[in-house]
Amino acid sequence: MSIIIDEKGHKVYKTLGYMAYEDKKRADELDEFLNKKILQIEEQMAKSGLLKLKGKPGAVKLWYLVGVELRNLWDEVRRKFNLPDTLIGVFLKAVYDNSQKLKLGSGRANRFKNSYFYYCYLIAGFPWNVVEDAGTWTEWVEFLDSKRIRDDNRIVEWFTDRKVMPLRNGKRFTKKQWFRSITRKIRNELRDIDTTVLERDELYHTLDKILRNVEG
Repeated sequence: MSIIIDEKGHKVYKTLGYMAYEDKKRADELDEFLNKKILQIEEQMAKSGLLKLKGKPGAVKLWYLVGVELRNLWDEVRRKFNLPDTLIGVFLKAVYDNSQKLKLGSGRANRFKNSYFYYCYLIAGFPWNVVEDAGTWTEWVEFLDSKRIRDDNRIVEWFTDRKVMPLRNGKRFTKKQWFRSITRKIRNELRDIDTTVLERDELYHTLDKILRNVEG
């Protein structure tokens, strides 16, 4: 199966292997399907008033709900067009190409794992109250900009499981300080470790130790 994406102003077909004529035909159908679906999502966000939050305080709610819609759309696309999980990055690029009102700029459009739509997709995997308590959209972006954190979703799971702001000298960090401190510490401490080979308990133990160091 193929997906149509835009590369330097030209539509191209992306696939994992050999592409038959039928794949191109289905890709055209998928492109039309995505165009309609993304338009519907944007209209839904505009109608609810959430689109007005774009680039403003409180935007995390907009992007969280966009992420929920993207997760639902990905499930629907996989069933309807028989797409493998490995094509999610191309899918999100196609979503970007079909978006009009939700685009935040082209700088991240071709970089799947640090695209804003991927970040939306990631945070939508957690309960809204956890996402809201953890930080603003800017702080989530800064947190997820760390390659080490993106490469192992369990690090995000650990972070949201804790739900505590660390203490220093009897005063709480601001959310911004918290994200910066823990992100920097995780990135430095785990730079040479492939955390994906660790058992969950091992990873959590390591992260708990990092947290204690930040609090100290």
